[in-house]
Amino acid sequence: MNEISVIIPVKNRAALLRKTLDNLLSQSKKPDEIIVIDDHSTDEIKLVIFDYLTECIFLNNKGSGPGAARNLGLSVATGKYIQFFDSDDLMTHQKLEKQYLALESTGLDMAYGPYVQAFENEIGWEQKDVIMQWSALPNNRSLTEWMLRGWNTITQACLFRKEFLENCPSWNESLITHEDYLYLFILSMNNPGIIHVHDEAVIYRQHGKQSTDMATLGSSRAIDKMEVLIQMNSLLHSAQADFLSKGLFRGRFYQNYSFIKNKVFDTRKFQGYLESFDSLWRWYYRFYNWSKRRETKSLWEPMHGVSDSEIEYSKIIQKL
Repeated sequence: MNEISVIIPVKNRAALLRKTLDNLLSQSKKPDEIIVIDDHSTDEIKLVIFDYLTECIFLNNKGSGPGAARNLGLSVATGKYIQFFDSDDLMTHQKLEKQYLALESTGLDMAYGPYVQAFENEIGWEQKDVIMQWSALPNNRSLTEWMLRGWNTITQACLFRKEFLENCPSWNESLITHEDYLYLFILSMNNPGIIHVHDEAVIYRQHGKQSTDMATLGSSRAIDKMEVLIQMNSLLHSAQADFLSKGLFRGRFYQNYSFIKNKVFDTRKFQGYLESFDSLWRWYYRFYNWSKRRETKSLWEPMHGVSDSEIEYSKIIQKL
């Protein structure tokens, strides 16, 4: 069996994909296979495919959207470990190696580490936000409880044991955005053994095309987010979580509904899901979130393990 398989959905990212593939191919532990799934691109993706035919496996998405692409990639991957990655992101030089060694030595199911948003310009990389997941989650709660309280990471910053993933539900194929959050929550309910690997990081790359997509998706992103929260709510009764974690989730649900209610699109489809939610939880959630953010003096709660160190950010960039 191969050791590491990387799965990359791509749609109209020909100009960015080359750098991502070069970054993966230069890892200190080179992946055994890189599976790129083209999600019906209309740009010059075929030119990129031609240049990397001997290095990568290229497939056409049998469905539509990132969830379908990742499901297809997972079905053909032969690696013991799975790295889901995006076609426009980068990772530091030893990310795969360090997370691979952590899982090999512990027998755990999921390694996760830091990531930071950054924009590449003429003079280098410009940091757009704090470093996320710089420190590990406290171990006094389950991953499910932390996610109900609002914790999240990006799947690019993780490495998964394939055997664990094969015993979990597939990626949701109806969502275009926020599908990774739902996937991680479902994984959390299967009680993965997790380990934080501090040394390496992912550059969650920001760029002009991405901003255009964000603006275009607009209301669709908000609807997808509500769909994810609705599906999480449907699993809430079976979630092994304490009363407060479930209550904070209820408050976050209500908060998000209140936000999209002011948008121009129809929200009547969500009305029925609010009957079991007490609006008091919304106000408690807002107070709880505010008080926790005061502790970090940022937009993030302590559970996100943030760092605003310019020195540590510089070290990350040097490791690319």
